[in-house]
Amino acid sequence: MTTTALAALAIILAGLVARRTGVLKAEDGAVLVRIVLYLAMPPLVFLIVARADLRAELLLVPVAAFLTHGVLLVAGLGITRLWGMDRPTRGAFLVCTAVGNTGFFGLPLIAASGPGFSQPAAVMYDALATAVITWTSTVAIATAFGAAGDGRPRVDVRGLLWGFTLPPTWALAAGLVWNLAGLGADLPTAVERPLEVLAAAVLPLVMLYAGLMVDVSGVRAAWTPVLAVAVVRLGLGPVAGLGSGLLLGLSGEVLRTVVIMAAMPTAMMSLVLGARYGLRADVLAGAVVVTSVLCTATLPLVRAVMP
Repeated sequence: MTTTALAALAIILAGLVARRTGVLKAEDGAVLVRIVLYLAMPPLVFLIVARADLRAELLLVPVAAFLTHGVLLVAGLGITRLWGMDRPTRGAFLVCTAVGNTGFFGLPLIAASGPGFSQPAAVMYDALATAVITWTSTVAIATAFGAAGDGRPRVDVRGLLWGFTLPPTWALAAGLVWNLAGLGADLPTAVERPLEVLAAAVLPLVMLYAGLMVDVSGVRAAWTPVLAVAVVRLGLGPVAGLGSGLLLGLSGEVLRTVVIMAAMPTAMMSLVLGARYGLRADVLAGAVVVTSVLCTATLPLVRAVMP
């Protein structure tokens, strides 16, 4: 994990340099996202699920993710109330701390980190928990606290349904069918090798995107709440993940995966949805940048103290 995290940091810095030197532009990030979402992520998800040893324990992983989200949400509500934050800042703090970037950051990081983790558990955590939380809890918070919301929490049913129709979800379904049909973990070489090459591109492409999106202006303008977000997201997150996993009886590589996924940086969709509904934009952007960079140091520390 340490080596992979350092490699991720190096690629983030390469993306930053590419943007500063004009080799790439911030708007190129949208192209990278489409490549990952439609071409690279589906093979990664399919290969993980098709090759997996599907155990009943994996069904508890999304439950652990929802419990972790609940703990972070309650903690965030308490912190923001004691702090006396205004509503847009409070909402930004909540969406930045309560859900992590488990898809574009966590899943490829777990896949690239070698033994000791459960890749199927990472898929379950992201696809069956984070995806749901994003279009329900995150939208509810944004509409309740955002300047562009109506002051009442609501969910985005259309967005939720759209999320479940994206190619990674198709890949999850295809992988399950392949696995449960007993077609074998070894795919034909002519199919398997192209999928492996595409899957390997997820981590570098996502880290390049993170580097392109780095903007320190938001950090300067809101460094106090951004620092608080980083402490809760990267510090309390893995503690909540560990507690939730132990409560459900998880152990070994599945428990380690839940903890690492709970320690992921702020989800980039929090920035998108929060800005749409009028939450404080500088806090949202600053949290994504700071937690994405700092997690390359905190994740190896979390892994080091785990059994």
